[in-house]
Amino acid sequence: MSAPDRERAFSWTLISVSVGVVLPVIGVVAFNLGSLALYSAFFPLLCLGLLLFVDMGEDVFLSLLFLTVANTLLYGVGLFALPLITGAIVLTAPLAKGLRRWGMVTVPETVWRDARPLLRVFDLAAILLVALSARYAIFRLAGGHLPLRMDNVETLSRFVMSEVGGWSIFALGYGAQHRLRYGIQYSASVELAASLPALLATGLFLVTPHVVIMTLGLNAFGISGLYVALLPVGAAHVLVRTLTTRRRTMERQNERLQQMNLDLARNERLAAIGQMSSAISHQILQKVGLLGLQCDLLREVLQEEGATPTAVVTEAQGRVEQLDHTLNDLNRTLSDLLVFSRDFELHCEPCELDHLVSEVVEELRAAAIARRVVIAYRCEGTVVPLAVDRIKLKQALFNLLKNAVEASPAMGEVVVTLGASDQRVTIAMQDHGQGIGAADFPRLFSPFFSTKEKGTGLGLTFAQKIVELHNGQIVVSNNPDAGASFRVELPAHQERET
Repeated sequence: MSAPDRERAFSWTLISVSVGVVLPVIGVVAFNLGSLALYSAFFPLLCLGLLLFVDMGEDVFLSLLFLTVANTLLYGVGLFALPLITGAIVLTAPLAKGLRRWGMVTVPETVWRDARPLLRVFDLAAILLVALSARYAIFRLAGGHLPLRMDNVETLSRFVMSEVGGWSIFALGYGAQHRLRYGIQYSASVELAASLPALLATGLFLVTPHVVIMTLGLNAFGISGLYVALLPVGAAHVLVRTLTTRRRTMERQNERLQQMNLDLARNERLAAIGQMSSAISHQILQKVGLLGLQCDLLREVLQEEGATPTAVVTEAQGRVEQLDHTLNDLNRTLSDLLVFSRDFELHCEPCELDHLVSEVVEELRAAAIARRVVIAYRCEGTVVPLAVDRIKLKQALFNLLKNAVEASPAMGEVVVTLGASDQRVTIAMQDHGQGIGAADFPRLFSPFFSTKEKGTGLGLTFAQKIVELHNGQIVVSNNPDAGASFRVELPAHQERET
């Protein structure tokens, strides 16, 4: 705490202590020996009200019974209510501390967790005493008489004026205290203390009506009526406490759920890391093993005795080509992992999709012929140029078509169709293989999931990521007869161009 903050806090402490001492002393002057019965009836209610509270938030607690009894007492006996209220606080404080040691929660968390709980009590008591004094002054200056009897409209108007003024003073005092403590006038994280209107509404619509009920009970039936009128206050207290408890329970459950989600996400990341490590290790070890094998074969060729130079060179060239092929495979695997693990931006430009898809088909035609698979391509209708990242989208289509070719049986056919409508452009790839099992659909685009023995499980994930960056989607379905269809759907009017 800075020096100016300490000075302000010290000044507020002096004010609180002064108010907490001076106002009760002034109230002693108003002692009325004829009201001893009322004093004895109200005092235990004040003490009980201090022990019953609802912890509303990080800086607010509400004792509905105490506030109602204190206000009703003021309208019944006048300023002598101030020393009675102070005496109840002084008597109840050590009692509440003792009950807390026995496991009974009678001290609000906002008080006993405070760095200076005694000063915290002084602050709140001072604010309350000032608000009650202001309420009394407004009522008497307006011509009101004590004890309060609500028997005409004029008296009710004075009562309403004093309640509005008293709660305004209370709200302003709380705001000043909150500003000195936290540097802000009110705290939006606390429901009842979020603003001046919120505090006013809480007092006028939650406490004042019960003051009316208790005052009417006291006027009509005396002390017995006062105690009967406590029933609505008790019901309101139970209702507020129940709602607050449920809200706190929901908040704790939400916190636990958020923590569980964080733990789940962390476990999923750890599992993905494990799967990635396994995939990387498997692929690298496999390629390194092939490199070692080709090197051994090359060494044997070079060391072979009796072979002609021409045969040695020819055999060595074949082994070197195999080494180069294996290195390219290893480089492609590591590149896929690198692309998958990072976020990248698209570099879009107008592109003729007919030409792009034709290039993909031609690049895979040789591989398809080697597997005795036919690739049939047709473009339906007119497809306008679309703003896409040509290189990345081509790689995504290449991965999808390569999977379709590898899933097709010998003498099978893969049909590639490009079509367009007003809303979207569609690139469909239909094979006639075994289709996709029901259990595999949910994991189809998951990283490292593959039904192929030597697959890395990144091709479909990579393709989906690229298509989604183009604001599109990949729709997968099994064909009615045989095989599966992968349909890339892109918006006909791309808005993203980078």
